[in-house]
Amino acid sequence: MPPVLRGTERRRDAERIDLYTHLSLYLLVLLEPILLIIWLVSAPPTGEGRSPAWTLTALGVLQSVACADLLRAGLARQAAAGSAQRLRVAFAAASSLAAMLVPLALYPRPPLHSANAAELMAGGALTFLAGPLVMAWPLRAALALLIGIAAFGALVAGALGTPGGILAGAGMVGLITGVAFCCAHWFSGWTLGVVRELRRTREVRARLAVAEERLRFARDLHDVLGRNLTVIALKSELAVALSRQGRPGQAEAQMAEVQRIAQDSQDEVRAVVRGYRTADLLTEIDGARSVLRAAGVDCRVEGRAALGDERQSALAWAVREGTTNVLRHSEARWCAITLSVEDGETVVLTIENDGVDRGSGPKEGGGLVGLTERLAALDGCVRAGPTSGGRFTLCVRLPLEPSPTAETMPS
Repeated sequence: MPPVLRGTERRRDAERIDLYTHLSLYLLVLLEPILLIIWLVSAPPTGEGRSPAWTLTALGVLQSVACADLLRAGLARQAAAGSAQRLRVAFAAASSLAAMLVPLALYPRPPLHSANAAELMAGGALTFLAGPLVMAWPLRAALALLIGIAAFGALVAGALGTPGGILAGAGMVGLITGVAFCCAHWFSGWTLGVVRELRRTREVRARLAVAEERLRFARDLHDVLGRNLTVIALKSELAVALSRQGRPGQAEAQMAEVQRIAQDSQDEVRAVVRGYRTADLLTEIDGARSVLRAAGVDCRVEGRAALGDERQSALAWAVREGTTNVLRHSEARWCAITLSVEDGETVVLTIENDGVDRGSGPKEGGGLVGLTERLAALDGCVRAGPTSGGRFTLCVRLPLEPSPTAETMPS
């Protein structure tokens, strides 16, 4: 399956998980009015011909609405310290306290329900508050508030004459089911957080991939065109000078070389756009020596090393960048390119030239930055700067990877 389709499927899976989790949490909150309606249908009327079950149902519905609003705020990750959030918590806590106290206060006057019903209603009121409160508030604050509501409700119900056995039963129901609801909501909230974080991570990874590809393209385009444009400019100047000196044949040859380099540059740019271009070390060294000698720079090349394709390509880019810097940023008379191996583990490429001012510092152009990034991917490093005697040295160090191919530097 293509990466785009895989990404679409992953996004759809994340959206489905998010939707199913939301639905399951809201169903847990709506379970309270459903249970109360079932009890309302089955509860017998009192001796006066009327039942206060409607009052209990209205309180249950009110609490469910408050808890659903609190749950929505928790799922939306609203600020826990905001005033609107505190109002939601206060409203949900007050409605839950009322839904817990009324069944306890009505028992056993009038005898509208059994002791088990009173325990379940009072404990359930605290249970259905626990989940949304844990989702919307920090865990410690939510648990402290639940304990406070339970303790205050027990004191008020005891003062109203509710038997201790009913209070203990309601407390057990609230503790057991409340812990279960807290765990269910907390785990669901954690799952939603993981899913959302994964979604954000995928988006960030996609943006980073685009940015990395842009940097790669800019770096390769600079490496490809930098030296070629410099060579075209030098050969064009040489052709003009030869034409003025009355040597049209040599000027024509230089312009033919300019045309060839321009055509090669077009092919290389197309390859960079496709992302398939690789540089050959020996080809780059031959090209560097030819270009430097055409510019009047005596170029000496020596050394050899066994290199893999990836490291050979990286060093080829280093030769290209070093040659470009010699042509652009110095008035060199000689240049030395040396390839050596240290301790059988590290290959060292050194490009040294003269013609550098004593007060000049290392150039901070995009070429050296791109070369550093390219070699860093292979655990290599780049050091560039002026040395004594008006010289400039570019030194590239790269861990050596065994390869059956031995690259011999032409002398």
